[in-house]
Amino acid sequence: MKKVLDAYAVLCWMQDEPGASYVDRLMGEAEEGRVELAISAVNLGEVYYRLFRSRGETEAEDFRADVAAGVFPWRVFPASNRRVWQAAALKGAFRLSYADAFAVALAGELGAELVTGDPEILAAAPEGGFSVDPIPRE
Repeated sequence: MKKVLDAYAVLCWMQDEPGASYVDRLMGEAEEGRVELAISAVNLGEVYYRLFRSRGETEAEDFRADVAAGVFPWRVFPASNRRVWQAAALKGAFRLSYADAFAVALAGELGAELVTGDPEILAAAPEGGFSVDPIPRE
């Protein structure tokens, strides 16, 4: 089973917000090889800048170092030319942030569910036919 995480899912997990235990369970399943997790490099950048703003440069840099060291059980996908154009088309068609559009594009490309609690993505999913795995609000 393949799942794509967006910045909402990662930040929810890192900041122990409602739904963090669900994301934590998925991370454990990925470590055990029962689920494949993926994330767009664009969404990692979003996590970085949000950590930078809310918790400071040191915590953001620690996160970046952990990503580079492969600490997290996810595969990082770059913003390929193909994905850039897919994300741009999604942004044009739906009320999504550009970063969210990268997560949606990656999930579609991989045939994966997008793990998110982002209201914009959840609202656009029925019309757009996005496969989402909504993070439960505990």
